[in-house]
Amino acid sequence: MKTEYSIETAMITLLIISLFLIFSTLFKHKIEQAETQHAYKFINGMRGLAAIFVVVNHAPFMLANMGIKNEVFSSWGWIYANLGSFGVQIFFCITGFLFFDKIMKSPAIKWEHFFESRVRRVAPLYYFASLIVFLIACFFSSTDIFNKDTLMTAAGLLTFSFLDNPSKIGDIALTPLNSVTWTLIHEWRFYAVLPLVALTYKSRYNKLVLLIAMLLAAIDLGTSAIVCWAYFLTGIIAAILHKNAHYKRPPAWLLSIIALCIFLLTSGITESQGYGYVRFLLTSAFFLCITIANPKILHAQCLNRLSDISYSIYLMHLPVLYLTFKAAALYFDLSHISRLTFWSINLAAIPLITFVSVLTYVHIEKRFMSQKKPAPSVPSATKAEYGV
Repeated sequence: MKTEYSIETAMITLLIISLFLIFSTLFKHKIEQAETQHAYKFINGMRGLAAIFVVVNHAPFMLANMGIKNEVFSSWGWIYANLGSFGVQIFFCITGFLFFDKIMKSPAIKWEHFFESRVRRVAPLYYFASLIVFLIACFFSSTDIFNKDTLMTAAGLLTFSFLDNPSKIGDIALTPLNSVTWTLIHEWRFYAVLPLVALTYKSRYNKLVLLIAMLLAAIDLGTSAIVCWAYFLTGIIAAILHKNAHYKRPPAWLLSIIALCIFLLTSGITESQGYGYVRFLLTSAFFLCITIANPKILHAQCLNRLSDISYSIYLMHLPVLYLTFKAAALYFDLSHISRLTFWSINLAAIPLITFVSVLTYVHIEKRFMSQKKPAPSVPSATKAEYGV
């Protein structure tokens, strides 16, 4: 299996992660004052890192996504792209784990309350971020924005992109501003089938249905280039293994080492597509190892803080990066900047991303999550069940 690694990409990745940890610590009082209690600490650790991996993915390609061709250097590195898809896949696994865990623990779920809580959890920040994206595109567009494409794009934003649209306002493509939101479609689809999943779990044919689902996943992974739903299935299997903890498990340290090796392999792999069967097997093995091992390092409070603001980081980092590069364009010719200047601009955006994410978490996410609601039917630990 062919892989590619470089000291530069590894160091930049570690620097981005470190800066997010540092700046989120500066806001720890604000974050922890609003944080929600989590049932599974290892989930928090993975979720916080997964959000940063998505930022690592998008940072190197901001110029290209903005339509700017740099004549001085190329910022490509496999680690960047691999970590982004890996982070999204982990988000899907987490969603499957948490909600199926709730199904196993709850004698009955009031589905009207469930869907109400999902809308309240996901929609407010999404619509706020979409409004910001829309306004930024309108501001920077140099052509008329009052046209059919703008109307269709607005309709797409309002429907979480379930309606096909050009994703363009005037002459501004929304790719560098909101290219992460496609994953929310898969989240909503999973939410929609959860009542059927719960019904199946309570039937005597649940093992047969699980086996059929695994066979369908294998077929889909073997015939399709991009398969997302199978990662929810991985989370479901992980939840089953976690609940039935009476079986003899390998030592936690051994599983942690295996998970680390899988992570390193996944970071550098160059031969498989991001959502093909090889990546599915690697990501699933990683998630199952972490679920069983429950490594203490993922319990760290610094990662817990990142988990709290992870959904905000996920949705807000692209608009902040975009505006940061637009501001830099006032002082630099972005088509001729050096690699050092390029990464300096990216790193300068991290405190801004963190600050904006803390504000949106406290004043938008938490405000709607904290509204009084009857008989909660979803796990309080679900801070960022989304992907990129």
